Amino acid sequence: MGNRLLVKSVLAILIPLLVGFSGPASALEIPAGLETVTGDDGSVWERVNQPGFGNQNNTAIVALGPYGESLYALTRNDATGFELWKTSGTGWEQVSVPGLTDNSNYFGWLKPGVLADQYDTKYNIKQGIWGDMIEFDGSLYVAVPSGYQGAQLYGSQGLEIWRFNGTTWEAVASQTVDADESGTITEIAECTDSDVAFTAQLTDSSKNWTTDEWAGCILRVIGEFDGSEGTEAGTPGIRVFDIISNTNDTLTVQQSENAGVDEYTICAEHRIRRQGDFGRPDSVVPGIGVTDAYTIECGVDERGFGEIWNKSIVDLEILDGELYASIGLNYPDGTRIWKTSNGTDWTPASDYSFGLYHGYYPDHYPGNPSGNPVQELDPCVLEGLEDRNGSPVSSSSTNFGKSDVTGTLTLYTGGTGTSGCNGRGARVARLDGSDWNFIVDYFVDVNDEGTNENGFGVSGSFETSNFQAWSWAEYDNLLFASVVRLKDGSRVMYTDSGSASDDAWVYSVGGDAAVADGFGEPTNIGSHLYAFDSSLYVGTISNVGFNAGPTNGADIWKGTGPGATITWTRVTGDGFGDTSIAQFEAFTTFAGAMYVAGSNITASGFRGEEESGYTGAKIFRMGGAGLSTTTTVSPSTTTTTSSGPCTAEKVYGMYSKEAELLRFFRDEVLNHSSEGREIIRLYYELSPVIVRAIDRDSEFKEKMRELFDGILPLAKSLIQN
Repeated sequence: MGNRLLVKSVLAILIPLLVGFSGPASALEIPAGLETVTGDDGSVWERVNQPGFGNQNNTAIVALGPYGESLYALTRNDATGFELWKTSGTGWEQVSVPGLTDNSNYFGWLKPGVLADQYDTKYNIKQGIWGDMIEFDGSLYVAVPSGYQGAQLYGSQGLEIWRFNGTTWEAVASQTVDADESGTITEIAECTDSDVAFTAQLTDSSKNWTTDEWAGCILRVIGEFDGSEGTEAGTPGIRVFDIISNTNDTLTVQQSENAGVDEYTICAEHRIRRQGDFGRPDSVVPGIGVTDAYTIECGVDERGFGEIWNKSIVDLEILDGELYASIGLNYPDGTRIWKTSNGTDWTPASDYSFGLYHGYYPDHYPGNPSGNPVQELDPCVLEGLEDRNGSPVSSSSTNFGKSDVTGTLTLYTGGTGTSGCNGRGARVARLDGSDWNFIVDYFVDVNDEGTNENGFGVSGSFETSNFQAWSWAEYDNLLFASVVRLKDGSRVMYTDSGSASDDAWVYSVGGDAAVADGFGEPTNIGSHLYAFDSSLYVGTISNVGFNAGPTNGADIWKGTGPGATITWTRVTGDGFGDTSIAQFEAFTTFAGAMYVAGSNITASGFRGEEESGYTGAKIFRMGGAGLSTTTTVSPSTTTTTSSGPCTAEKVYGMYSKEAELLRFFRDEVLNHSSEGREIIRLYYELSPVIVRAIDRDSEFKEKMRELFDGILPLAKSLIQN
């Protein structure tokens, strides 16, 4: 929906205040409530889907997104590959997209690793541990990952992006965008362990290529497990290789299964172990041979934007008419931000790892494209790990935060803080114009004190450091960040400035705040934040990790009141009675209600690490249209239940005098007539769409302010009368 149309839609709702008429409601596909649960705080929620949509293997719902009349859901499924669902009528239907949802017939294999004896299982390589959906320029964009977390490739085929314009699905970054080259292998040379070179030669005698025509591209070969490493013979798999060079009919390729390791390219089925990556399983890759089919993929329109190690997109976000994507799990090169203005043509919007590599000053590492001279860090911030010098500090970016706490609406993201010469702990980068600049990092100033240092000032131990700034929400003109902490409980922090100053970040949960780490539960290692209906919600990520177990289900907490002195109230401490819920994630607003997914596994978990007794991921709803148990507005009441992010609060601020006036106008004037109550309903039904548009376009926010400024005198007059 364009901004001009949005303005007209708002006017269509507000002008009836003058003439006593209200228009018809939209025909939204709102799912029926299947079970009602009451929170510890008295709030009423409904479960709106069958667990796992009837399939136990749909263990997580990694993204929820409204588009058109429906709410879409993206699942994680380690058995048969991710699934895409949408609301239809009062239920749900599975969405089939040829080339996307039906291309899940290939597998990988996990085996016991270092201190990880529990693994021995087949998994689908398009399982979907992360993902996101967003409406941009009239289309729904869906980003899906491949592979697991960890410095092994784990079968990843790279991220994919598709879009839907309401009629047609189209590949944006995927193998199906175009066909660069394909064929069949006719000869293989030097493709064994410890042979002549690290590379191998694969020949297709039917070709007549130009020299180095395919250099820099990716080769994908459909292979098969033969059972030699304890796998199941005949199981289909895929191998991927970097193409180094080519002759008229032969490709020289390099295996890249283990990040930062010099590997021999081996065509036979074999097992890969990551030394020092304690707790993660080994992986087994399938063998390839003569007569196997292959494809060659080149360019940013391919999976992974043309890079093998771009396993995942963590988040999609819109700013000033451009769509941004944060990359996850690129262990050899580091994370990167990508962006597009038209949805089709994507370009890098940051350096790898934001220019930060262990053992070097920012932007002064070997091979830096900006040409800065090499400048080694001496002494190391964290000594004893010099063998990691040259590796990226941040292999993943986290979710995006969007805030105007600096006075300008911009984006924030977290960088994972791997251990090395440059220290450990969370980093935070802010988008300033076209540049990403650190505001939390060792190098932001000359001292080593304050919450602007590595890990917000806490980076001494890997287990107890503030490891990662994962999720973000703007509340009461403050930017809140959830902080992952692997032991002793996660934290929540906020800033009123978004700056790089020593005291920019303050604890709201954990640290020196009144509320204990992890809200009092050490197994709450992280959280997802979401602002809704004048409150800040926190869905925790529950995992034993380095803590004493067991877990007892994820929590939801609700924050109310002024942000600097926020009051936290528990909504649930046991997954709404389902202790197999490991995290509450994928918050969104649809038809004025807040939706959240209760998933049975965390993003870092491998197949087999689902919580005990799991039955599949669930979706819960609170407030808004469709909730049969919500409070009904009646002429005799003086207050109403607000059901969705309020447009006026977004324009003026949550506690502004303008927002308070409009709330009073709602409750004391509109609520006392049937026409007024219909206007309230329509207003909150459209509010989520308007709020999303405000987030994307600062000019549109000003237009909305002008519109409300014109309504305020009328509201005052009607209140006085």
